[in-house]
Amino acid sequence: MRKALISLLFCIVLTLLAFFAYQSYKQSNLYISVQKELSQDRGVDQSIQSKLDKVFEKLTMGLYDDYSMDKRYIDHLEYKAERAHQLSRQSLYYFFGIIILFLGIFWLIDHALALLFLSLVTLVSLIFALISPLVMIHVYQSVPILGEVTLSFEYKTILSTLHRLFSKGNYLIGTIVLLFSVLIPLFKTLVILTYAILKEVNGNKKWLHWIEKIGKWSMADVFIVALMVVFFTTNQDIHTALGLEAGSYFFIGYVLLSLVASSILQERDQLPDP
Repeated sequence: MRKALISLLFCIVLTLLAFFAYQSYKQSNLYISVQKELSQDRGVDQSIQSKLDKVFEKLTMGLYDDYSMDKRYIDHLEYKAERAHQLSRQSLYYFFGIIILFLGIFWLIDHALALLFLSLVTLVSLIFALISPLVMIHVYQSVPILGEVTLSFEYKTILSTLHRLFSKGNYLIGTIVLLFSVLIPLFKTLVILTYAILKEVNGNKKWLHWIEKIGKWSMADVFIVALMVVFFTTNQDIHTALGLEAGSYFFIGYVLLSLVASSILQERDQLPDP
């Protein structure tokens, strides 16, 4: 009965985490989509048209109201973008808050169960880190009369950055980022998950020590390198606003969760065999 209740709780918690991770991913994509539409409305041609519409509306004393209609629509988009951004961050808080809470609960119940839970949420965090928007880049210039005009707008995920690197012929950098930011983290996470499920892997001491060593190369330092690659593969002129999005926080979460998992594995590895 106790095992059944624990298993049910385990499944419910994982379902909640998957839900909040997906919500953060969905709202982050919605935020990017709306911001992209807003950036198009702030282009040079659109800004000129908006100024002309404003003048015509004043001259016709409101009979020509395209400017007011466009202004209401833009205000709606800005509210929608802000709302999506808030929901994305809120879902991230719930995601990591639930992980911290139940990791402590499962640790008190059973260390092996806590390790299994940690390995699964680490995998979930890594997957959403790869597919969620990583950064949003807005290049703009302040133009007299027109105000702030968007020159370019784009966003990056880790996977889209890899695609761009390879499509531009940057095979060496692309391979390095692919290896250390995707393949090795995924491999290490799956090994930890396998260890947690099977409880014991043949030759696990040497295996885990090796994973611990290569794991140092696959985390924080390479994450910073990946952000730099994203930043410098983007055309930057005049003014550039760079914002971190959900993918960055999922990756940071993966880094921290993976470090905790490695510490637990190392502690278990030092325990005498039963």
